[in-house]
Amino acid sequence: MGVEGLFMEWIVKALKPNGKVFVVVPDGIFNRQNDKNLRQLILDNCFIDAIISLPLKTFFTTPKKTYILAITKKHNISQIQTDPVFTYLCSEIGESRDIYRFDIEQDDLKEAVNLFNAFKGSKKYFANINHDKRCKLQGIDKFKADINWCVENFFTEEEKIDLGFIEKTGFLYIKEFNELLNDTLFYYQL
Repeated sequence: MGVEGLFMEWIVKALKPNGKVFVVVPDGIFNRQNDKNLRQLILDNCFIDAIISLPLKTFFTTPKKTYILAITKKHNISQIQTDPVFTYLCSEIGESRDIYRFDIEQDDLKEAVNLFNAFKGSKKYFANINHDKRCKLQGIDKFKADINWCVENFFTEEEKIDLGFIEKTGFLYIKEFNELLNDTLFYYQL
């Protein structure tokens, strides 16, 4: 377990019953096999309210993939979570993800916050009113200690392409590549 895992363990243990916390965590906590005991600690002691996937370079000095994990401490470890987990896939955060951090129009994070607030207010009816393709409710059964919790896994490749989360990968036949190469060489000879 890394330093971030120790910090997450401290947070879970320090929370008071019914206490809520939003923690930015690196992807390793969700997908490292060595952190399965940490994921089990979270499952045993907390309700998972939400996992929001943030784009790379959300934090400029951190090139790692990060998530917002929202949890609520159980009153009793025998309590079983029945509510679904709010998951959201952010592609943009309202600012450029470079050294300049200019404001940009697309802000999926703001929409994630609005939808999460609606979800908290009406968990039973939220699925009926949610039309955002970036948001999916997942049953708690999808969150086991030995399973990867990365939100992207709940989306198909086509969904991720449609949302602009990943780009469609293309390929060229050898003949097409050769023509492209010849055109490029011709252009640079001018």
